[in-house]
Amino acid sequence: MAWENKVMDISLPADEDLSNDQYRIVVQDATSGKVRRPNAATDIPLGVLQNAPDADGKAAVVRPIGCGGISKIQLGATLGINAIVGMEYVDAADAGKAQAAVITQYPVGVLLEGGDEDELGTILLAPLTVKA
Repeated sequence: MAWENKVMDISLPADEDLSNDQYRIVVQDATSGKVRRPNAATDIPLGVLQNAPDADGKAAVVRPIGCGGISKIQLGATLGINAIVGMEYVDAADAGKAQAAVITQYPVGVLLEGGDEDELGTILLAPLTVKA
């Protein structure tokens, strides 16, 4: 069962309807400063979305990477404990789930609890390095 330990959350306006993106990795738009889905797996992640804002401009609560917090996270593949994860990008509607990080990505954290694709896992949000 996925669990959490909030250390710090931040709130920024949503750039779009994120009602289906709770517990997915989000990014901050470089132009507007708003929170949005990633456009590629190599985007710079901000953190894990904690709520589900349903329109542009509504508050998006994010648990940021590097805060040392623990969050639930939606898995994009079957992953186990200690997996270093980055954000998945399949298409605009299927983005921000956790996947095993590769060297071209920014790691988001390490799983404390894994699971199967589309299940909720538990992640320690910490900056890490993926070894080649």
